[in-house]
Amino acid sequence: MALEAPSLDLPTWLTASIDDFRRADFEAPIAQCTSADCNDLSIEYRRFVANPENEDELATARAYAMLSAVTNFHFKPSDRNTPYGPMLVTEDRRSAIPEDFRGDPLLALSYAAENATSPVLRARLCDVCWLLDRKRQDFGRAAITAYGDIVDGLQSGTLKERFEHSSAPLGLTARDAIRRALSIARAINWSSAEAERARELALRTQALAIEATNPVPVYWFFEMDIDFSISAPDLLAGKIENYLNSQTSDSSHMVIELWRLAARARHYAKDDEGKHRCQAMSAEALAHEAEKHTSAMLAAHWLSQAIAEYHGIPGKRDRRAQLRHKLIDVQACISEEMSPFSQTMDLSDIAADAIRQLQSSESLVDLLLIFANLDQSPSPQRLTAEAKKSIGKHPLASIFGASFHDDEGKVTHRSEGGGFGDQDGSGAILRQIMQQESIRRTVLARGQIHIARHHIAERFYIGDDTFHFLLQHSPFVPRDLLGTYSRGFARFFAGDYTSALYVLTPMLENSLRTVLKMNGFDVTTFDDTNQTQEDATISALFKSSRKELDRIFGENITTDIENVFLLKPGPSLRHALSHGLLKDDSPYGPDAIYACWLIFRLCCIPLFRQREYIELPL
Repeated sequence: MALEAPSLDLPTWLTASIDDFRRADFEAPIAQCTSADCNDLSIEYRRFVANPENEDELATARAYAMLSAVTNFHFKPSDRNTPYGPMLVTEDRRSAIPEDFRGDPLLALSYAAENATSPVLRARLCDVCWLLDRKRQDFGRAAITAYGDIVDGLQSGTLKERFEHSSAPLGLTARDAIRRALSIARAINWSSAEAERARELALRTQALAIEATNPVPVYWFFEMDIDFSISAPDLLAGKIENYLNSQTSDSSHMVIELWRLAARARHYAKDDEGKHRCQAMSAEALAHEAEKHTSAMLAAHWLSQAIAEYHGIPGKRDRRAQLRHKLIDVQACISEEMSPFSQTMDLSDIAADAIRQLQSSESLVDLLLIFANLDQSPSPQRLTAEAKKSIGKHPLASIFGASFHDDEGKVTHRSEGGGFGDQDGSGAILRQIMQQESIRRTVLARGQIHIARHHIAERFYIGDDTFHFLLQHSPFVPRDLLGTYSRGFARFFAGDYTSALYVLTPMLENSLRTVLKMNGFDVTTFDDTNQTQEDATISALFKSSRKELDRIFGENITTDIENVFLLKPGPSLRHALSHGLLKDDSPYGPDAIYACWLIFRLCCIPLFRQREYIELPL
């Protein structure tokens, strides 16, 4: 009859004790494993008995479960402070991380680390024990030695890459093992014998990479050399340049990265002339990469990078100008590579609902206030939550960064990707929010705002005086701009969206300043040099007075204003309108229609409670 493990709040992989490890042959499952990858060890441990029959098997199962969890961390050797993370994260749980093993579990792991013979297992256990208890430098030194043994095993053939291939000594496992060994050595004692061995191992592997034909490992180990200051920077830069000058192939992007690395080494060596020479070589490699591509978008990408690479290099102004002219010519062809796509949406139910709301009253004042309340600005928390949920369902769409182009092919905004769980993903989240908000604004503009506006305009004559009488009650509208606001909304309800957008958008900035001043906040900027003051722009207000705006309007509305008028990759209407970037059809798009409606809503929100005091002339 199978024994049942005791019911504990802790997961099984945290319940093993020193006694469990003493009773178990804890390396038995990996005795025949030749993989240098800890994840393969974790798989072997998970294959152990699921139904222990006696106390010894139960103890062994607990020990194996703990070792399976420890060998299943996400290894991030480039992150010196947090080299391990969870392999799996969901909404309500995650897999193991080193911090889970503090306390009694660490004692059990320490025993296993002291007695492990497999270099792969010993490296992981000693590393984790030292990471959790930095006073145990003996574990740190043992981890450095074990990582070196892994690399020696890969180079001798006694250990294999997880996905075996001919270049195992120069693969990811060897790279990560050496980098982690160097990180620990620098934290413990850079002059110790273990640290010296790690440095020698890095240089030896670097020499193997130079002799091979693949430039990727060459870059890895040159970068490692400069990161840990193993070689003098001027000697390292010379070594990189000699390698590059000996290469006949120019097809690899790593050539560009190697020239950048050489420039970095020259910078550390305080050799400005050498640094500029290497930067220029990198820029020319980028320009050459652009010439090889038939895709205008890819060519524009490489040309943009080449121009940026030339920045700050003396005597290269003419070359930069030449590349900029070439970039403009290439960008003109980007639109030919774009293919439009459309998604049909049935908005009849939404439109019918808007009409039903308007048919509930015969009063023009009521209809205008109903129109202003067709929808409400969503909360930023909800937008973020929905964006994360969408990213979770379709993660591949947000892993990589994105560039946004205007009609002429110029890149107007670059958005970072979410990465593979090692970044905060704010760029991907913002991009997803803007996509979802674009859909919401389209549905509202086409399905409700346009329909409701037309319905009201058919039933009533609406002129400047209509809004003059209505808006005189609104503190959002400055007294000296009442006529301008009235003209803008009159044109909006007449269907002249061009006039409405160009009149109302600048008024928003003035109204925000007015409301802030009414609440006692300073809305000016002071120039210390000239001792002059100017009214803050809307962009400046959102930077310096965001908390005050949130307090007055609520963060839902201020976020909505920011998404529509200011932020990229959103429509950024305030910038586009101010600099003449809008096209003739832009004011008739859903973003512009929504923007005008949002300003009308801001004007009407204070009127909802004053309805009984508002009367319009017939």
